[in-house]
Amino acid sequence: MAESATDRLTVENQPTSEGAYRLKGELHHSKDQACGFELTENFERFNQANDIYTRGQWDARIRSDKVINWFKGMFRPGLGARKAEGYSVRDFALRNAGWMGANLTIQRSLKQGRVDAFLDYILPYSDPNPEKIEIESPEVMSEEMKSVSRLFGADAVGITHTDMRWHYTKSFSTKTLAEKPYGIPDGLSNVIVIVTAMNYEAVKTYPSATAGIAVGHGYSKDCELAQNIATYILNLVYRAVACVNDTSLAIPYAIAAGLGEYGRNGLLITKDFGPRVRIGRIHTDLPLVHDQPISFGVREFCDSTCQRCAAACPPKAISFGAPEARIPNQSSIIGIRKWQVDAERCFKFWVNQATECGVCMRVCPYNKDISRWWSRAYYRTWTRLAASPFKRLALKLDVALGFGQRIKPGEFWRRFRSR
Repeated sequence: MAESATDRLTVENQPTSEGAYRLKGELHHSKDQACGFELTENFERFNQANDIYTRGQWDARIRSDKVINWFKGMFRPGLGARKAEGYSVRDFALRNAGWMGANLTIQRSLKQGRVDAFLDYILPYSDPNPEKIEIESPEVMSEEMKSVSRLFGADAVGITHTDMRWHYTKSFSTKTLAEKPYGIPDGLSNVIVIVTAMNYEAVKTYPSATAGIAVGHGYSKDCELAQNIATYILNLVYRAVACVNDTSLAIPYAIAAGLGEYGRNGLLITKDFGPRVRIGRIHTDLPLVHDQPISFGVREFCDSTCQRCAAACPPKAISFGAPEARIPNQSSIIGIRKWQVDAERCFKFWVNQATECGVCMRVCPYNKDISRWWSRAYYRTWTRLAASPFKRLALKLDVALGFGQRIKPGEFWRRFRSR
């Protein structure tokens, strides 16, 4: 049953210090068990300055000439290209072309010291309509917003309540290289969470610059899509703030909105596309009802059976063990028990590649192309097997059929050109 936006949480977050929270009455939020969230007594909200990409801007332990060039590489043609398959000028050209939509969103507000969609929420293009429309009911409006989101290109949509535990304590300014006040407006009680699937064939070429088209174009679609939805809401005379990689932690919101589970690789595992998605959010005061978390066996499969992402990770940044609260470095959240990914090791490998890495995404058994009827039928059968006592058989079957294997970037280009 959907949860009404007017329902009050049974457990309220109570701030005790900058970023630290104690939960009144009991440790867990009312939805935490269903979401798989395990918060400890020392839980702290995350400071955006500690994000690994942000640390690349200010932290001398992370920042280097290679890191600077990595950031510049999405704007400057050929930067990082070399004589290796998958890293040619053409491969980087495809990658950078995919980033154009996101880059245009970023550049719109750079002169104001903002990095919209990556460090700051996206500034709206207009104020709300002065004449508020009548809402028939939160239930009807929720279905309408999901339909509108899919019309604009969302592959899946969920709705949940605002949970300040997942919001940054402070934002970060690339202009001053320092913290700045967290600035999302108050009173936006609902969150529309959208996911868009990335290109399956491109992801199969990881590690390569060729695969960067999947990430860049995914972000570009999310930037456009989040603004489409927010603009629609603004025109209905309600407030809406579009977010992509900014403002808050996307994965907890997506889980709470019923879009997937948390995986060993540190990514959201969705039911239809596995980890091969980008996540956007629209914070709004539009009256809506909330979706409930889902479970389709991911946690148990990752925990007891599958370690493919950990085994395949080039810099060995993914844990082989059980979920734990101990963090590898300051780019992890304090006080939540989960599979930890070492962001420093991961980012160092990205920088050395001069592009992104998604090997853990490629090898994940939940990463499937369901665009054809037969592949969709296989995946539905496989997910049921993976959630059953025959998990090991499901894993062996996936490996035997060759899923997760890398295709060479040259083969990707050959297939791409022959279409």
